[in-house]
Amino acid sequence: MKIIRTDLNVGKTASGLDMYCDLSLEQRHLYRMKCESFVGNLLKWMRIQMGKTNQDDYWDGNSTRKEISNITSITESGQDIIIELDRYHEYSSVEHDLITIQGVLGLEGLNGVYFHDNAIGLFPLDRHSTYKYYIRGIVPHLTGVWDGTSSVSMAAKYRNTWTDRDYHLPINWEPIIGMSNQPVKASDLCLPGYFKRGCTQGAVSITSLITDQESSKFTLSRPFTNMTGGIRQIKEIGIMSGDYRSAYMLMARDVLGAPISLGDTSTLSLDYEIISMIENFNQDTDANGTNGGWTESFMYILHRIANPGAAHNWENEFHFTAGLGGGGTGVNFNVDRNLEGWQFGVRVGESNKFVSMTDTSLTPENAEVNGVPHGYGDGELVHHGTHIGQLVVDDVANEVYFPIERIFENRGATPITVREIGLFGNKNNSLNIHPHLLARKALAPVDQFTIGAGETAKVTFNCKAIV
Repeated sequence: MKIIRTDLNVGKTASGLDMYCDLSLEQRHLYRMKCESFVGNLLKWMRIQMGKTNQDDYWDGNSTRKEISNITSITESGQDIIIELDRYHEYSSVEHDLITIQGVLGLEGLNGVYFHDNAIGLFPLDRHSTYKYYIRGIVPHLTGVWDGTSSVSMAAKYRNTWTDRDYHLPINWEPIIGMSNQPVKASDLCLPGYFKRGCTQGAVSITSLITDQESSKFTLSRPFTNMTGGIRQIKEIGIMSGDYRSAYMLMARDVLGAPISLGDTSTLSLDYEIISMIENFNQDTDANGTNGGWTESFMYILHRIANPGAAHNWENEFHFTAGLGGGGTGVNFNVDRNLEGWQFGVRVGESNKFVSMTDTSLTPENAEVNGVPHGYGDGELVHHGTHIGQLVVDDVANEVYFPIERIFENRGATPITVREIGLFGNKNNSLNIHPHLLARKALAPVDQFTIGAGETAKVTFNCKAIV
């Protein structure tokens, strides 16, 4: 069986989903930086949405405390640290799996994530009372003294089963700032130095989605004003979902090259440009090589999710749906719709016309064709079910990835040469789902392949974030 594999990139310059940030101090532009920062949570969410499948260690806050709590006391007890909060981390009698401690000044080594499962992490977390936690054995590893006014905590559950609820969506993306220069990891769940107490976080604004042939982009903006009465050294920036049901889940984090001194009453502004670009954009695929990547439909979904005005609703659960089965499998989401599963997921075609961001079909010069159809005769391929593979979070290589793969079988008598590969999923905000082209690769001659009579081929899109 032929095996064909190609990447759909996140965080690779001019090759898929990417991000830049403009930083301004007191309305004076400081610099524009290339972000390296999309972390594992983004791909965890994409995998859940595409496959309607389980995902271990997916941060979900619906059943835990919905507010971010201030830390009111940090004290030593032997080798343990006792943390007291102004609001407890529990909701509807459902215990959370972890808490984060962020923004501690003077005792920065305390910042991090702590788990109730004593098998996870170096320092086990124990619930002592409604507002009090013990972090066991951490005192010998800490230096310094807490300033007494900084630091917040939040809680979350890890949800590893799919439900027919809308809790999973990390909506209302919010830029945030922090004071830690800990190295960024693919597995990061929070900004260790999150600057929230004493910081006036302004309203988040979002531009419209702007698309041309090569790119599709929008901008998220937010101002931050220091109201602590002193100077704060800003060393990190990021984006987190701002809705309680995703427990303020971190989507991106970057450490600045040099700290920014934010004086009292001074304002720092972030303008995040979230952009998808066609890799190797050109108008001659034969001469200049394979090109493609995420399309405008993909960016449309991200823009809807990131919007400060986005709201949870049950229909949103069907964003990104891609793994609906194969062959003649019927998918009935309501009485008005009966779509065949083969239309979703990985599909192939016979045109290598260069990819434009605005492509909505395979074989873009003749949209009615839209790739090789499912079937058992000449010019057709049996589309076996699209499979959403396991997600890998690799902190050593600092990358996150999962495969979307499908086996194609030629039961006709004539060979089919594949010159393009596409990924189809839903983008509708409704149960009335419909396949849309989320990504496309037009293949140079050297990358094209033939599925002969009686042959099979496995084609894989590897969704990959480089952190």
